[in-house]
Amino acid sequence: MDILSSDDPFAVLKTDRPIFSPAAAARVLNELYGRDGDLDPLDSERDLNYRLTERDGRNSVLKFANSAEPAPITAYQTEALVHVARCAPELPVPRVIPATTGALVTDVAAEDGRSHSVRLFSWIDGVPIDTVTRKPDIVQQLGTIHARLGRALQGFDHAASAYSLLWDLKNATSLEKLLVDIDDVDLRRLCKHRLDRFRTAVLPKLSSVRWQTIHNDLNPGNVLVCSDSGAVAGIIDFGDLVRSPLVVDVAVACAYLVSDSTDPLVDVESFVAAYSSVTFLTESEIDILFDLILTRATMTILISRWRAARYPDNREYILSSEAEARQMLESLNSKDVAIVTERFRHANSAGKINGVI
Repeated sequence: MDILSSDDPFAVLKTDRPIFSPAAAARVLNELYGRDGDLDPLDSERDLNYRLTERDGRNSVLKFANSAEPAPITAYQTEALVHVARCAPELPVPRVIPATTGALVTDVAAEDGRSHSVRLFSWIDGVPIDTVTRKPDIVQQLGTIHARLGRALQGFDHAASAYSLLWDLKNATSLEKLLVDIDDVDLRRLCKHRLDRFRTAVLPKLSSVRWQTIHNDLNPGNVLVCSDSGAVAGIIDFGDLVRSPLVVDVAVACAYLVSDSTDPLVDVESFVAAYSSVTFLTESEIDILFDLILTRATMTILISRWRAARYPDNREYILSSEAEARQMLESLNSKDVAIVTERFRHANSAGKINGVI
C-alpha cells in the first residue's frame, strides 16, 4: 500500500484496539523477549499497552499496535526513537528494547486473526504532569526539553514521514465532516469558525515555516514528572509522530498549558520563552501560533466526540481532554489575536539570548 497517497487518516481510529488477554500477551512476551512477570494494562487511544513488572523489579512497556497502522509507520516511530537515543542519549524518552532475535518490531497474530506489530519499550518512572501542581519551573523545564527533542528529530527523515494522520494540525480541515456529531449548536458553530479561520489565516502560511518530524502529542498524559521534586522525568508516546511544521509541535504543547486562572496564557508564555532559549521561533511561526493552539483545541473536541460515540467502553479515557478543550476554546476565542501574538513575540524574544534559529 502506498501510505503516502492512499491511506485513510480515520482508519486507525475507526479500528478496534488489539485484543490480547494478559495470558496471551505473556506468551508473546516470553516467546519474543524471553521475559516474564506481571502485566498490567495501560490506557491507550488506539493500541494495547501493558506495563511489565519483572521479578527483579524491572519495568517496561509491551505495546501491540493497532492492526490498521501500516508497518512503515510503525517503523517510522521506532526508528525515530533509535535516532534520538543515538544523537541525544541524555533526553528522557523511551528506549526500544530488541527481541531475542535482535528485531525491534515483530508481527504477531491475535486470536481474532488480525496482525499486530509488537514492541517493548523501557519504562520511565514518574507521574503525569497534570497530577501535580504545575509550577513555573516545571513549565520552563518542559519547554527546554521539548525544544531539545525537536532539535534531535531535526536531522531525522523517513519514507513514511509524510503519511496522513488525523491528529496532524495541518490536516485540520479534514475534520469538518465531524461537525455533525456535535449536538450543541453553539459549540458546533464555534468549532466551524475555528476551522474556517485555520483555512484562511493559517493554511496559506504553512509553506513559509520550518517543517520536520515532530513528536506532535505533548499532552499531560505524555509528560511524566518526579512525584517528589516535580522535575520533568520524561516524554513518552511517539505514536503521533509525523512530518509537519515545527510550530505545530509548539502549539500542541501550549494547548495543554492554558489555565483557568485570571491570566490563562501565563504558562504558555513561560513555555515559549523556555523553548526559544533552545530554538528561537521565527516571526512567521509566532504569527500563527495562537490560531494553531485554538485549532488544536477544536480538533480535540471533534475527534473526542466522534471517538466516544464509536467506543463507549473507552469513553472516559477518550473524553479526558474534551471538557478542558471546550473551556479553553470558549474563553480564548474572543481574545484579540494581535495582542496575544505580541505577548508570544515578547516571550520568544526573552529567550533569544541563548536561542538559535
